[in-house]
Amino acid sequence: MKRRSKAGIFIMQCVVLAVLFLVLAPANAVCGGSSDTSGAEAKALEMRWYQPEPEGHAWTDVSLIIAKEVGEKSNGSLSVTVYPAGALGTQAEAVDMLRTGSLALLTSGPSILASFYEAVQVASLPYIFDTPEHAYNFLASNYGQKVYNDIILKKSGVRTLDFWYFGNRNLTTKGIKVNKPSDLEGVKIRAMDTPIAKTVVQALGGSPVPINFAELYLALQTGVVRGQENPIPTIIAQKFDEVQDNIILTGHSVHMGTVHVSEAIWTKLTDAQRKLILDTLVKYRAEIQKRIIDQTEKGIAALKAKGIAVYEPDLAAFRANAAAIVDQNFGSNPEWKEAIEAVRALKK
Repeated sequence: MKRRSKAGIFIMQCVVLAVLFLVLAPANAVCGGSSDTSGAEAKALEMRWYQPEPEGHAWTDVSLIIAKEVGEKSNGSLSVTVYPAGALGTQAEAVDMLRTGSLALLTSGPSILASFYEAVQVASLPYIFDTPEHAYNFLASNYGQKVYNDIILKKSGVRTLDFWYFGNRNLTTKGIKVNKPSDLEGVKIRAMDTPIAKTVVQALGGSPVPINFAELYLALQTGVVRGQENPIPTIIAQKFDEVQDNIILTGHSVHMGTVHVSEAIWTKLTDAQRKLILDTLVKYRAEIQKRIIDQTEKGIAALKAKGIAVYEPDLAAFRANAAAIVDQNFGSNPEWKEAIEAVRALKK
């Protein structure tokens, strides 16, 4: 047999070592990368965010800004995708998705959690909040945190991160000028089919008639009801001004939404990631509020230009009537009484 040279043996050994390196080395190292998957190179945690409103609404447009900022400031460890206009299903279905962890974030309203704690609907009572800041303080209070992130969290697996301003709700009517609650005595006003919504209409002085929102335009047009209550942007978007001729600026509800997170996902985040999300939400509260207020002011001006009469009523009379109705309907229930007193204690 022909003897191999020392040089040949050395070359063969190098080839074998090279093959072993290619087989055993991590793929990213072979490509010139690093096997370290920490920081920005780690796979981002995907977080889906349900928005009920379409693009063009302050909630959705600002949530897109927040999503981008969180992704960038987390060094790519978080990836937040916003799904506008209820694209992932109903809000009730979204709550179920939060509970299972198949959805990360949901913007909705406090009442969506009422099945876990009825008195959470305190935020929907008439004249309960004076300003959006009053509502922010309520969520941050010991009572607010106990309700949302203790009682409800334990029952639902859903954590509440923030309150978002949606707009002040106002009254519209057809053929009826209103300055005080007694002007609406016996007048049929649309309400959602819930005790809270009916209380709101009673507080305004009207007779609540439950009507599905999708059927409201026709009900106003045909006179089944003479009025309804909603924020100005909603009134314009739904074209209720076509079938109503008066807007009464009752401002009876500082309508707040809530931003919820799946606890199953929240517990996977680092302290730094949680702080980033919370800080960014708070940072953009003012921007959401500004956009809603601007939209409302422009909306009122546009409605006046179309010939809609806009009235500023006696708010003291409405507030007094609302306080009496709320105490009558809910004041004897210990849970509701505690909630109402907790909110009122924060009034300045």
